[in-house]
Amino acid sequence: MTNIERIQENIRRLQAQGQSGEVLTEYLKSEGYTPTRYEQAVQRVSKLAGPPVEAGFGRSVLQGLSFNFADEAEAAMRAGAVSGPRYEQELARVREGIKQYEEAYPGRAFVGEALGGFVPTVAGLVAAPFTGGTSAVATGARVGQQAAKIPGLLSQVKRGTVAGGTTGAISGAGGAEGGAGDRIMGAAVGGVTGGVTGAATPVATTVVKAGAEKVGTGVRRAGEAVGVVAPRDAATDATRKAQEILARKIAQEGMTPEQLAARQAETVRTLGARDETLADIGGEGMRRLARGAMAIPQSAETEARQMLAERAVSAGPRIIKDITDLTAVGARDLDEVATDIITRRSNLASPFYEQARAAGQVESFAIDNLLKKSKDIQQAIANARRLPQYADLPDNDMNMLDKAYKYVGDLAETAKRNGEGERFRDLDNLRTQLRSAITDKVPVYGKALDTFSGESSLLDALTSGREKFLRKSPAEIRREIGGFKDEGQKQMYRLGAIQTLRDEIYGMRETADVASKFLNDRNMKDRFGLIFNSTGEYENFIKNLQREQSMARTRGMIEGGSPTTRIAQEVAEIQGPAPSEIISSGAQMVRGDILGGGASLLRQLVPRMQGMDENVAEQLTRSVLDPSFARQQETLIGLTPVLDELRRRAMQQQVRATGYSATAGTAVPGLLGD
Repeated sequence: MTNIERIQENIRRLQAQGQSGEVLTEYLKSEGYTPTRYEQAVQRVSKLAGPPVEAGFGRSVLQGLSFNFADEAEAAMRAGAVSGPRYEQELARVREGIKQYEEAYPGRAFVGEALGGFVPTVAGLVAAPFTGGTSAVATGARVGQQAAKIPGLLSQVKRGTVAGGTTGAISGAGGAEGGAGDRIMGAAVGGVTGGVTGAATPVATTVVKAGAEKVGTGVRRAGEAVGVVAPRDAATDATRKAQEILARKIAQEGMTPEQLAARQAETVRTLGARDETLADIGGEGMRRLARGAMAIPQSAETEARQMLAERAVSAGPRIIKDITDLTAVGARDLDEVATDIITRRSNLASPFYEQARAAGQVESFAIDNLLKKSKDIQQAIANARRLPQYADLPDNDMNMLDKAYKYVGDLAETAKRNGEGERFRDLDNLRTQLRSAITDKVPVYGKALDTFSGESSLLDALTSGREKFLRKSPAEIRREIGGFKDEGQKQMYRLGAIQTLRDEIYGMRETADVASKFLNDRNMKDRFGLIFNSTGEYENFIKNLQREQSMARTRGMIEGGSPTTRIAQEVAEIQGPAPSEIISSGAQMVRGDILGGGASLLRQLVPRMQGMDENVAEQLTRSVLDPSFARQQETLIGLTPVLDELRRRAMQQQVRATGYSATAGTAVPGLLGD
């Protein structure tokens, strides 16, 4: 199974589980895709004659090493030919695999191509004395060697033009897709771009950059010595470094700091505040960043872990509060709410009952027939006559009929509680017939019953909601609620269900991830949908559950542990290197300082965990795991100029790369990747 096929299969499974679009998007982000990129990848794969060839870091290196011809060489080997339909199919499969890898890991792909591009340059530097500078690459290398001797500016420009133009033309031709015409055009564009930037870059880098660094360093040291210039502030440097890392991670998630801040503000406005952090709302990449920072001993670690633990303990009570608030139960005791429902329904029904009882005797053949044949109704009337106010009333008086109806209803509910199914069905049928006969002559009596059918029936509805609610199927719950004609009974049933849910949550030994327990159970989600009074209340509750799930996932990633290599990768991601730093090391090698540049490159490619600056880790922890909404907004807003500066620097490094590396003329991938 190819990578894209595996992701498609996982998406199908999540959809079959009824997961929301947000969950699907989060999963795609964990695989390195935005929804748009994923759809584009699927569309491209569907057009191929076979699955794409899996690519990785090694193929990126080969692309740079071979001036972007490695894909065509591999296709030729697979097809057994250098042209024809089979060759074109294999080439499409290889290129699609490379595209998927670049989309999922843009930073790694760029680093691989850059490294591959440095190899021919280094080889040319070594071979130059023996070739006499006859090859284009060797000529470019000798220019770099002469540059170390501080040649004149004019010679730098000439030699930069030769090196950049030659390598740019070769890489432009290799990177083009299509026939000979496209190759020629690619070579022309690459040659012009490489020549122009190759001419300008030595001036900018060798003279301006090197000179400015030396002068700046000397001035700063002198200023610090005499007290004119304040020493560098380590805390300020750490803050800036942490901001750059955070800005890169947000960009990697396909967002801007402003977009993330706006999304968070809208969530708080519509759903209320939570102790959420940037790690919770920023996606899996942000969580990995938090885990990497927390893997480094630093002063903010204890505070952050305590916050995560306290937040996990209070997850259950927060969910219960959501249920009670959104169903209008509030913070009151549930027995108090039940009493309030009974009182309110009774008060609402009183005017309707008074109108019905004022009807006096009800002349109806159906009623007379029931009075004669039903012993239960006769018993109800006999019981009522024991009371002085009913002693002289005729059997068909509305007051007597009301007593008979409620007496039969009580008998039916008693039979239901006792498990007497047949007896319950007979009594329930009798109750329905009597109701129909009465309301046919006195319609207002039906309105009174729909408003308030009696305290006992409401309490029975409350009991029905409590009993085995979590074991009933959604269809069964729906039938039970639909069987209530009294709105008060429905309210009491929901109240009983809420009490069951509350008891269930409080009974859990670990409530940190109770949200996932509910969200991952489709039946549970359907049960929730039946106890809320409106669709809007239910949807808001589910959104809050998803927020709780994200918070639990953050703690699980940080506290649950992970393989050492994963944490090491995340720490390395924090401390560097940026692609621009790798390019700078390569440029140093091109200028003739092979040993120095090689050592610098090695340091960039093998980040050391023990070398991680705890100050940067502390700043990252405080930024990514701060539960204060106000401070999060302040942090995000402050990242905008940082991200702008990173983009500007990335563009500058892209221009430098065109002149200095053997991959000049090829469009450099985004420098803000992972």
